Amino acid sequence: MSTLSFQPVTSIWIILIFACAALLMLFVRPSFANINDSQRKKLNLLRSFVVLMALLGLMRPGCVQTEEKLQAGVMLFLLDISRSMQLPHIDDNSTRWDTIKKALTDNQHKFQKLAEKQIETRFFGFDNLVSPIEFDTRLNLPKSPEGGETDIGTPIFNSTLETRGERLIGVFLASDGVQTVLNPAVEISQAITPLVDMETPLFSIPLGSPADTGQIADVSIKNFAEQHVVNVKNKLSATATIVSRGYRDQDIRIELVIIDSLGREKVVDPPTIVTPTRGVEETNVEITYKPTEPGEYRMKIRAVPMPGELALRNNELDAFLTVNDKGLSVAFIDGGVAWEQSYLRRSLASAEFIDLTFVPIYPSEIEAGSQDLEELFSDDSIDVFILSNVSSRLLYDKNDNPNGLQALHDAVTDRGKGLMMMGGYHSFGPGLYHSTPLAEILPIKMSGRERQDFNADIRRELHIVDELTMKPAQPSEMTNLGEDAVDWSELPPLVGANRFAEISRNGTVILESNDAARHPLMVASAVNGRVLAFAGDSLWRWNLKGIKKHGRTFKLEYDRFWRQIILWLSRAPKDDESISIDFPQRRFLPRGRVRFGVKAQSVAGEELNGVSYAGTLIQPDGQKQIVSVPASGEGNWNEVDRDMLTTPGVYMLEIEGQRDQQSLGTARRQFVVMDRDIEKSNPVANIERMTMLANQTRDFGGKVLEPAQLGQLLDELIANPPVEKIQIPTRWRFGETKYDSGAFLILFVLLLAAEWILRKKWGLV
Repeated sequence: MSTLSFQPVTSIWIILIFACAALLMLFVRPSFANINDSQRKKLNLLRSFVVLMALLGLMRPGCVQTEEKLQAGVMLFLLDISRSMQLPHIDDNSTRWDTIKKALTDNQHKFQKLAEKQIETRFFGFDNLVSPIEFDTRLNLPKSPEGGETDIGTPIFNSTLETRGERLIGVFLASDGVQTVLNPAVEISQAITPLVDMETPLFSIPLGSPADTGQIADVSIKNFAEQHVVNVKNKLSATATIVSRGYRDQDIRIELVIIDSLGREKVVDPPTIVTPTRGVEETNVEITYKPTEPGEYRMKIRAVPMPGELALRNNELDAFLTVNDKGLSVAFIDGGVAWEQSYLRRSLASAEFIDLTFVPIYPSEIEAGSQDLEELFSDDSIDVFILSNVSSRLLYDKNDNPNGLQALHDAVTDRGKGLMMMGGYHSFGPGLYHSTPLAEILPIKMSGRERQDFNADIRRELHIVDELTMKPAQPSEMTNLGEDAVDWSELPPLVGANRFAEISRNGTVILESNDAARHPLMVASAVNGRVLAFAGDSLWRWNLKGIKKHGRTFKLEYDRFWRQIILWLSRAPKDDESISIDFPQRRFLPRGRVRFGVKAQSVAGEELNGVSYAGTLIQPDGQKQIVSVPASGEGNWNEVDRDMLTTPGVYMLEIEGQRDQQSLGTARRQFVVMDRDIEKSNPVANIERMTMLANQTRDFGGKVLEPAQLGQLLDELIANPPVEKIQIPTRWRFGETKYDSGAFLILFVLLLAAEWILRKKWGLV
């Protein structure tokens, strides 16, 4: 179909007036010479052609011719080429790879027919990477699948995105549905999103047999993290998934085993009991462990074999546990819901080296009697105790509950634990601590006259009610906020504080008010363990933006101050600096990619700069090799040469750090090169996953296919190709090409020349 159009160079009325004027001029005869009728007709004919050509050039005619063509389409075949495809497909000797290979080669002539229908077929193989498979007249499939870990979601997502500019007709996925990669770039749940957006069907071709729950009884462990890091005395929480088949309503014993550097095993008590309620069930199990000694440990989570269970290799899964020698355990006992406890808890909990236990005791509980915390105060794993606005009447009774605060007193004086009491309406004297065992270890003097009753008006004479800017009374490691910190006078003031009437003989004032009164605000003492009395409870305001002229928060100063308080109370060496190694994963295949990051930091969590590193790899046979560790980029990430990782076993990586020609210490971390093929360790195919993927595109034709059904579907596509006709326009405009514009110019000049020659010949010029 063609359509004619014009694109005049100016107004159509001007062009028509010009054409009419030019044609009227043909009737004007020359007055100085006579010509006959034949000569006049010849001149008028030439001049008419000139006028018509001029009119043609001014109107610029054009046409659009539309042609219908079939729109080309693309079909993708994604083939699993991981080693799991070497496993059986069904109960005979055929492998999963042999099955899909036969289905494709038997139908490869049909791919040629699809090409004739404007449907291009592209083939890709995938494990944890995607690679194209050549297809000319025949498929060049690998003889045997040798790929590593399987990543199903990423190949689907990336390959479909690459066809965004084309018409994707369908995606065929041939796999056993078992994903073994630990950290996929695209999760399986997100992989189908592009196909749903484009309304493109996914055809799943499951390979392998599902587990028959009526015949197979099995317990397996999966999804157990490869590595765990915890500070000594801190609690470790480890989660694993237990998959049970055929043990409904039976108790399954799950154990956590810790293995030290000498290979000695310790089973952590108590074990966890899992009781499945269905024939096939997945259960998440949380295992807790509180290490008491620092070091590097191997750990495994183990399911005790059940009666009738034949496959036992999947009953346990190994991991690594690093216990750092920096763990500090803090017990925070609070007597009311206030802002300070909220901010302080968050600050301490964010420090990697602090394990915080929070014990709220509210004034409303006074009717139930004092709380017996003797067990908590006697816990030798706790390094520091904090009492915040909690009345002694909630913790101590001379007749009925005398052992609680006595146990806290003994923890400080006998075992060297740290104690801090913070300000509040029921702290110190108002909380009647003068009559408790803590009176002799707190660095201030108190009396019964300071009593503050519950549900009574606050006795203002016991408190300083004005804003108080603090300043250090003397140099102390607790009050050093760092080189980049602001001066203490710039920090937000306290909104009030407890009034300390008198300091004990062994008390030392650390912080005082920055005014003429110089009220003592923080007082320290040492009675074997270290003790602090802090009169304030409003340092949380340091976390608020815009309290002072700087218009920023002082969270860094807040965190540093409180962490230094905890370090001082626990007698931890503040300036201890150490090297740490970070492994994204700890289990590898031979010649796997082992990445690690290195950093140096102080106990307070400050990262150190200007550090140089030297690395050594200790192989399973004890041989040592140098590992290059250049300090570059965020996290100082590096890799171990893969040629060093050929032997299965446990490896040790040692990194020593130096700054200013002084050693900062040496970090040691283990990792394991496995002597088993994770791709071939699970013979059960995940048919449910393959079905779920296809069902997400069911509205657009997606479905599950048996390998033998592939040819039938291809025949349907050949008979009724899902192609569309598109209108392809061909446009032409007079004068837009050099050919028609050149021809027009030559013809126009020739007509003018012929007309001039005739007039010359007949004596008209």
